[in-house]
Amino acid sequence: MRSNRFRVVSISFIVFCCICYYPLFAYQTFEECTVGVASGRATLDGRPLIWKTRDAGEVDNEVFYNASGKYRYIAVFNAGNTTSPWMGVNEKGFAILNSLSTDLSKYGSNGEFVENGTFMHTALNMCANVIEFQSLLDRTNIKGRKTCANYFVLDASGAAAIFETANNVYWKFDAMDEEVAPDGYLLRTNFAFNGGGTGGIERYRRTTSLVKDFYNTDKISHKEILRTQMRDFVDAENNPIELPFRQNWVPSSPHGYVQCNKSICRPSSVSAAVIQGVLPGEAPLLSTMWTMLGQPTASITIPYWPVGVPSELADGEKTAPLCDISLKIKSLLFDYVIMEEGERTRTSQMYIDTYKIKDENGNGVWEIIFPVEDIILEEAEKKIEMWRKEGVNTEEMLEIEAKFASKAYKALEEAYKRLENSNKT
Repeated sequence: MRSNRFRVVSISFIVFCCICYYPLFAYQTFEECTVGVASGRATLDGRPLIWKTRDAGEVDNEVFYNASGKYRYIAVFNAGNTTSPWMGVNEKGFAILNSLSTDLSKYGSNGEFVENGTFMHTALNMCANVIEFQSLLDRTNIKGRKTCANYFVLDASGAAAIFETANNVYWKFDAMDEEVAPDGYLLRTNFAFNGGGTGGIERYRRTTSLVKDFYNTDKISHKEILRTQMRDFVDAENNPIELPFRQNWVPSSPHGYVQCNKSICRPSSVSAAVIQGVLPGEAPLLSTMWTMLGQPTASITIPYWPVGVPSELADGEKTAPLCDISLKIKSLLFDYVIMEEGERTRTSQMYIDTYKIKDENGNGVWEIIFPVEDIILEEAEKKIEMWRKEGVNTEEMLEIEAKFASKAYKALEEAYKRLENSNKT
């Protein structure tokens, strides 16, 4: 049993600032993400996947349906923003997401064309497939782009690739090419093979180990990425941590708390998504964006399709209630903070209480949210299979999105209330 439970009584203001105004105390000062692509030959059902855990200072994320361009699309945005998506898919089945790769800045960054997020908005608005995306890169090479990014893309034909993209040059890594991707999948964090950097190398090594195990066991599925890879914690030597953590991370930290800034699942993780493509010949509108708004430990996966405006729970008047409740849970999970002076600014080391995630008896946040997530995943897959056979029903798809959002929100509210009550006892 856990002994000497540590209770934070004096840092509530600091925690509030670190959680709600994270950029002021950010351990990571810019976008740092863990990303991957798998072609159909690497996945369990033959459909391509791209995925991303987003780490950023912008904690308020939402799902927004953008109908402003040639092609309509659904994507994850910063709340209130409609022109810089961070992962999304359009009605033609073209999907894109990115990771920042500052090592590509050595090729310049003063192009006339837009930067990373806005470039993805242009791509989702204009491109029906990967070929058209590559053509967009060719055209914008001429005057240059303000881009330093790895772009992960897929389309309804089954194409799946990475484009390491700099100012006026890019490199394509085709996940269908056996020489480039022997097992049909490719991974990155915050470096480019043509940039020479090592950004997020610990996360790269960890995700490489996880995805290799997925592939060697029964190939890669969106469920494994969502449940296991995106909620992964490691120790200082990059070894997986069994929950709950039954030790002290350092002598001064409370029992069971884990410092996870180098894990895939981090204090700075603000949303995550796996975008699942379709088989050739299937309706592109069935391309599915399996999405967690908020910190993945404290969120529930919901599917979204590029067919219309999502529930107000995912796209609220100012912020998304689904993200808001996840942030509230996060504030109770990450309730131990050490402030220290960094090289340039004051930084924070945030620790998560693993006993609140899962204790020796299997209780905790995951006891509440995982069964609900399992139901959502199972019901969604049954509906998708039905639509594959009977045809797309956009009205029903939006109704299902709203139903799942409501179910997820209620479960997250329950998890928050239990945590809040346990803190008072």
